[in-house]
Amino acid sequence: MKSLGEIREQVREVAAEVFVLPEARMDWRILWPSFLKLGATGFGGGMAVISHIRRLVVHKNRWLSEEEFLDAVSLGQSLPGANAANVIAYIGLKLAGWRGALASVAGFVLPSFLLMIGLTVAHDHLQYFTDARRVFQGFSAAVVGLIAATTIKLGQTAMKRQWHLELGAAVGFLLIFTSTSVAEVVLLAGIIGIFIHSWKSRARQRVRQRFRKQRQATARAAVAEQQARQHAAEVIARVEDLSAPYDIETSLPPTSDDGKPDPTPVAAEAGGQTTPELEGSQGNPPDVAKPHSSTRALSIAIPLILIFTPLVISKLIAVWQLVTIFLRVGSVTFGGGFVMIPQIETDVVDVQRWMSHQTFADGMAFGQITPGPVMITSTFIGYKVAGVAGAVAATIAAFLPSFLMTVVAGASLDRFRTNFQVQAFLSGIAPAVVGMLAAAGVSLARSGLSAENPLGYAIATLACLLMLRAKLNPVVIIFGCGLLQWIASRGLFG
Repeated sequence: MKSLGEIREQVREVAAEVFVLPEARMDWRILWPSFLKLGATGFGGGMAVISHIRRLVVHKNRWLSEEEFLDAVSLGQSLPGANAANVIAYIGLKLAGWRGALASVAGFVLPSFLLMIGLTVAHDHLQYFTDARRVFQGFSAAVVGLIAATTIKLGQTAMKRQWHLELGAAVGFLLIFTSTSVAEVVLLAGIIGIFIHSWKSRARQRVRQRFRKQRQATARAAVAEQQARQHAAEVIARVEDLSAPYDIETSLPPTSDDGKPDPTPVAAEAGGQTTPELEGSQGNPPDVAKPHSSTRALSIAIPLILIFTPLVISKLIAVWQLVTIFLRVGSVTFGGGFVMIPQIETDVVDVQRWMSHQTFADGMAFGQITPGPVMITSTFIGYKVAGVAGAVAATIAAFLPSFLMTVVAGASLDRFRTNFQVQAFLSGIAPAVVGMLAAAGVSLARSGLSAENPLGYAIATLACLLMLRAKLNPVVIIFGCGLLQWIASRGLFG
């Protein structure tokens, strides 16, 4: 069993591998302004933003090669959270260590964060005006169409096998008609992926073993036939040689195992392996923490906090609830920000009752028309619930899990990418993401489309077709649909 000192030394080595990359060759302050500008101009979300990143990193500044950029995109899409933010975090990590990763992601998110707060304040004042309300309805309908188009596009690439289609349909059914959470669905889909790939691997091994045994049997038969021919030739030669007496004992076939391959004791060797002792410090008693000055300060601060008004305390509780919600969702949101919609809507609208379904749909529309990732909608929700503090807490909680995963996985990209269990887990999540997107579209359709606004269904269909056929920028489609809703509602259309 390793000593506590050896364990601490291993922890230091892992930390050094993560936080001090040998590839780091740039000052992190150089990355901040570049990604700040990208965050202010990167409209469209998803692959549109990734194309902007490629233009900046590969062609303009030549920080990475095409192969290195493809590695960043592969890693970003393999992890939960916003794909563009994950790609930027890995690029910053590779160029300037963990400080570069933090500066790059912060610069990328800051413009959309500030713009989202401005839109949220405007929403508080404009939502009671009829014209503004009509434009917001057009925005919501357009987002439903965009999600439908994204589901169709992703389904064409992710649904390669029959079990992919079945798994995606099952995930969509669970999220739409049951109270299953996104975390449970992701875990279940990943386990199914591991099971299927393990079953396929065992089947391939059985086929290989069958062919190997057939080849070995054929080889043994050929050797036996050759030995029989040689023995027959020897017997004939001795019979023809009358001067040499024929010894029947010498004519008997050899009874030894010469010429035959000894069975390899695979099972014995496999069964003889012993499980190494669990290494760790479980048996060592934990270090007893000594009283610290921060403990005394905390004991003084707690009574002062309890003296504050119930309004402040309730806001602190709301901030904590926001953090727990977005930490949980940010940890399992594979496939981009749209996938998080059903779970967040359930927590924010149905459970906590912080806002209406229509307000939530407006927030998702704002997440589309602002630059940067769609997950910036967390800023809208946080500001609505607990002001600026809630916006900051919700935004950090939404991006923090994927950022930490990217830093850890990026430090050992090759091991992460070639690990069989990881790839098997992700193979189950890929088709499940299609079902999650379909559930997100249904969830927003319930919120943003209603019988009172039948034009919304037509606008959603138009947005979906434009996204599939015309390949326009999503921001253009959303603003166009909002304008179309306003014109039609005022009786100026037709």
